[in-house]
Parts: sequence; structure tokens; C-alpha cells
Amino acid sequence: MEIGRGFSSAERARVGALYWEAFAAELSPAFGDEATGRAEITASLSADRFLVARRGTEVLGVCGFRTADGGAVDQTWRATRSRLGWAAALRATAVLAPLHRGPVPGVLVLDGLCVAADRRGAGTGSALLTAAGDLAARRGERAVQLSVVDTNPRAEALYRRRGFTVVGGGDLGPLAGVYGFRRYRTLQRAVRPAGGRP
Repeated sequence: MEIGRGFSSAERARVGALYWEAFAAELSPAFGDEATGRAEITASLSADRFLVARRGTEVLGVCGFRTADGGAVDQTWRATRSRLGWAAALRATAVLAPLHRGPVPGVLVLDGLCVAADRRGAGTGSALLTAAGDLAARRGERAVQLSVVDTNPRAEALYRRRGFTVVGGGDLGPLAGVYGFRRYRTLQRAVRPAGGRP
């Protein structure tokens, strides 16, 4: 298995399928139907904001992250409106807004870790988290941060095993019924500086 940054146009559909499979419960309320949602999210993926695990030419898993320019899913109003039309774009923008996580100074914020179903438990997720830590160190950042929802205890267990600790969180309250989860936790792991001490 090898991990690199970015994906090709030929890999976009595969990456989009992995991302949608992982986050469909949270994302699908923003769209009229699953096919529209999957297509819109796939089109909005920012290729250079992903770490990609591959075995040969097969994409096994991906880890999105934020930069100063935006997140792994880069939905601009203009592009979304051109693809969906005004009304559907307004709905998508409004429904997705509460899920937005902004940048944190000095921290690499992850924006979606997704592993193919047949690769879960095989170390792909752990390898992507290690690669994210390496990227953060090269960028001179002090920590890696991610969020996990209360309906995904398996993912949270992985993050804790990999050294992440809870630093915050939130509760969606009455919006829980829309997104399929009520609470989320924010976790961080300190990064060893590239070529230096912790």
C-alpha cells in the first residue's frame, strides 16, 4: 500500500463513491435524491486536499483535509447553482452549512476519512492518519484535528487508539433528526515537528 497526495480525474468517481458511502447519512438531506447528492459531492471534491491510499491502481481509502483555501468538498455557490439550479443549490447550501468546520490556526483539520468496506480493519485508516500527521509536520503545524459523530463508535475507537484525545464537541439539538446524529466530538493529536522534538 502506498499513500500519496491528490487523485487523478480517472479516480474521481471512486473517491466520490467512498466519500458518499462514508457520509451519506449526513449529506443526503441536502439533496433531492441520492443520485443527485452523490454526483454533486463527487464533482465538488478538491483533488489536492486529499491523501489517497492505493494498492497498485486501486484506491483503498482517502483522507480529506482543509487548507487556507477550503475543505475537501469545495462547494462554491456559483458552481453548485450551475449544476443544480437556484432552488436546489440554495437548499444544499443551507442544509450543509451547520456541518461546516472552519480552519484552526496551527492545526491540520481533517475533512473526512473514508476506507473501502473490504479494507476496514486492515490498517488503511491508520496509515492515512499517520500520513496526515506527517503532512502536518511538514507544514509546521502542531496538531491534527478531526471530528467524529456519536453514531460512529468504531471510528472513534480507532482515533483514540491512534493517540487522539477529545478537545471539544457539540450537540445538534433539534437538528439531530435531519442529519442522523445528535452529538459530535472534536479530537486532536499532537504532531512531532519535522526533524525536531515533540
